[in-house]
Amino acid sequence: MHYFTRCLPVALCLGAAWPALAQLRMPSPDEARGGYTWAVGASVNNGAKYPGSVERGTGIRPVIGLEIGRYTLSSGGGGSLLDFDLDARDSGVTAKLLQWENFRLSGGLRLDGGRKGEDDPVLQGLPDVKRTLRGRLSAIYDFSQQASLRSTLSQDLLGHKGGATLQTSARYEIQISPRTEISFAAGFTLADATYMNSYMGVPASASGLTTPLPAYVPGGGLFGQDVGVELKHAVGGRWVVFGGLRYTQLRGDARRSPLAVKPDNYSVSVGLAYRCCR
Repeated sequence: MHYFTRCLPVALCLGAAWPALAQLRMPSPDEARGGYTWAVGASVNNGAKYPGSVERGTGIRPVIGLEIGRYTLSSGGGGSLLDFDLDARDSGVTAKLLQWENFRLSGGLRLDGGRKGEDDPVLQGLPDVKRTLRGRLSAIYDFSQQASLRSTLSQDLLGHKGGATLQTSARYEIQISPRTEISFAAGFTLADATYMNSYMGVPASASGLTTPLPAYVPGGGLFGQDVGVELKHAVGGRWVVFGGLRYTQLRGDARRSPLAVKPDNYSVSVGLAYRCCR
């Protein structure tokens, strides 16, 4: 049963895409060669220290984006600055695998920093969540030049109890001017029991001993919902100013966790980057 639960998101994701998979193609050699585009900058971010935390933190993150043909390297949201289009470009290393008309399939890898008990007073005494390497499979459908739907399956590849998540979001973009673009997004996240227990659970071995929190064992299911808005504005020839606001809600067993001190929260960011292409 546990194996079935972990594989169910994969089956749902691929099952929904199956009618198109038979007609998908690899990007052509010309597409694969392409040129290159890169973006480098920094952003200031403020948000909850972990999902459900009442504590907030502010930090500066590097913003890096690099696209060569069908391959993309992105960190800190830099991938979304490579072009003014619907492809948000996931963090980490991503490759465009298949494409058929408006449907695309991409795969990638990214580092997951995990979580430490020192990140927040509520987490003290709980086991740390180890860093891990995640594999990612994304299916994207563009309804038009403005609207798209994306579903991304992410799986811990190293067995560090990172579990699996399935994130699905709808996105709509409006080009206010040739230099300014605003986008709106709304979505939800499903998580398996392994992910839930690592990030929202309280093990019985720690309850009453290293933490005053009661033992809590969540199951897999709906983890949270979110809505957000992002703005990008090209300044001069190559500089881009960007920012975003995101509102999140924990749901299901995640919301019932004793770690969910503040289950409804928001995050905000603003940054500046330099972009160049060949």
